[in-house]
Amino acid sequence: MSTLSRRTFLRSNVALATGLGVSAALPAQSWSSPADLTAPAAGPSSGATTRPLSATPADEWTALFDRRSGWIGADGIYSVPLDGRDGLAAATPQSRTAFIFSDTRIGTVDPNTLTYQQTGFLNNSSAVLTGNRPDPDRATFVIPEKGAFGNGFWMNDGIAIGDTLYATGFAPDANWNADRVDLIAVPIVNGVPDYAAVRRTEDVNLLVRNDTFIVMFGVGLTPGADGYVYAYGYRNTLLDGHKDLVVARVRREQFADLTAWRFWSGTAWSPDITVSVDDAAVLHPDVSTELSVTPIPTGRYAGKYLLVYLRNVNSTGLEYAVGDSPIGPFSPGVRFYNCPDPYIYQAQTAGNTYCYNAKAHPSLSEPGRLLISYNVNRFANDPVTTEIYRPRFVWLDLSRLADRPNTPRATTDVAAVHDRTGSNRVVLDLGGLRTVSGYRIKHAGYQSGQTALNTRDFTIETAQRATGPWRSVDVVRGNVENLTQRHFGAPVRARYLRLSVQRPTQSDDTTTRVVEFAAVADVRSEVPDLAQYRPAHADAANDTVRNVTDPAAGLWVNDSGHTITSVSVDLGTDRTIGRYVVEHAGAADLNTRDFLLQSSDNDKLWTTRDSVNGNTSATTDRTVTSFTARYVRLVVTKPVDDTVPAKTTRLRALKVYPA
Repeated sequence: MSTLSRRTFLRSNVALATGLGVSAALPAQSWSSPADLTAPAAGPSSGATTRPLSATPADEWTALFDRRSGWIGADGIYSVPLDGRDGLAAATPQSRTAFIFSDTRIGTVDPNTLTYQQTGFLNNSSAVLTGNRPDPDRATFVIPEKGAFGNGFWMNDGIAIGDTLYATGFAPDANWNADRVDLIAVPIVNGVPDYAAVRRTEDVNLLVRNDTFIVMFGVGLTPGADGYVYAYGYRNTLLDGHKDLVVARVRREQFADLTAWRFWSGTAWSPDITVSVDDAAVLHPDVSTELSVTPIPTGRYAGKYLLVYLRNVNSTGLEYAVGDSPIGPFSPGVRFYNCPDPYIYQAQTAGNTYCYNAKAHPSLSEPGRLLISYNVNRFANDPVTTEIYRPRFVWLDLSRLADRPNTPRATTDVAAVHDRTGSNRVVLDLGGLRTVSGYRIKHAGYQSGQTALNTRDFTIETAQRATGPWRSVDVVRGNVENLTQRHFGAPVRARYLRLSVQRPTQSDDTTTRVVEFAAVADVRSEVPDLAQYRPAHADAANDTVRNVTDPAAGLWVNDSGHTITSVSVDLGTDRTIGRYVVEHAGAADLNTRDFLLQSSDNDKLWTTRDSVNGNTSATTDRTVTSFTARYVRLVVTKPVDDTVPAKTTRLRALKVYPA
């Protein structure tokens, strides 16, 4: 069975039939107001443009689900604290958490290529984690032959009440929409679910279907301080597939009694589920088919409720909305993270990678920051590797706002100042007539890693006078790269160089973000540094590691406390290399002492090409036996002299040259 499941189709068959590609309409983070939302005074309904809370990848949690055998991938991840402690950061080292998954792959994975041999496919599965950290040795995956919760069902959220884990699941119709919802009860025995004793109540009253809408409840569960469990759902508009948030509630102790459930009409709680079809019942528009609402006890939104979802079901835009209560009113959505996966895996899936179903995991979060997951999948075909079909995690800082988008700055190899003549133009004044052979643009992703914000369409123009006339010398369409570095067909004489942006991002976001715009004075004749401006990655302190391939940047300083540190560079394609240069801190006791140069074809298996021990020089320049590789890596095994207490790595540059 393919993962071309209900999650692929819930966006709507209409939208997919029109050929709407994921990368053709990807939302991206933006804000246009200089004002910060420093307190809730801006109000849920004010419509004020705000700076989002800061978000960063939670790689340690993502790695927990990167497995090589048995359970090798799934979607629909929910987390249920089995002791019923649902609050923010409530899990302890002794806690147990059940994860609920939907479509699940079973098999084995090649550790080098990450391609997989599928031996089974389940509609649902589970895992139990002991503790509050993503420790693979304390995670047990449950993959019975017919699924953890029964064959043929996709799962919604769950909650532990007393000695029972409750959840809902639904069976699809021929169009992959919910056709029946069942209530599932799993006994908790000795602190863990007994999946051999699953009880099911079929066709419960949590689904409405008519010619216009399908409404289903249970896709997010939030225990309230008032003793109720708030059960969120979505109203699916069949005409265009968009989803709107609706809600029901029930006393916690009556959760299994479906006659006790009440549905929000917009003005009152009703025993009639059909009130949820009305527009008045909608709490928030354009949500995903899985989501969460979390009470926030601390930070900028202390005392509020944070709705987390992925906008429009399938996109790159993770959003939150702030509510005054479990039923709102909720603020307009604030985009806080752009999932990069459609761009990272664009070549692997012919542009068909997509993200979906963002939600929070409050009990596994940390004080002051909220753990959030989203799923990654592929339209139309099975994923090629396990990199696609497994959850990703993000930290949302509840106190710190995201950095503002950088104002474009301009530099030049022949010294100049810059002037902004409009929101989509940047002008370089070279100070006099110069012979210009090319230019360099560092787009937003060069600094943030968010390739969705990279300038897509732009033109380079030159002029000898500030008033023009302006002459177009280069046109770029469809750029997705972090860096554009191009030479003109022939050098031009100009004093002014102008960047004019026609399409600022990969989506309908109209904010232009350029880290640097530089004029290149001449074509360099020396042997090129193959690593210059190429993407760099490290095992720690990743935020400034790009400095090692950027000649204009400063030191990369890894003060993480790791004695052994590695820095890898993606050369973009196979290169034949015969020499490398490492520029160190510049102080004798701080210069890197011991290190290795390694190469790889796949960024996974590495071959050592050179080793240096006892270095004290500020610069290491080494010739090596030539080799061909796409990736190179510097592994620092002794960062400083023995007399220096802090084992901090400091690197100014890693350069590689052709043989």
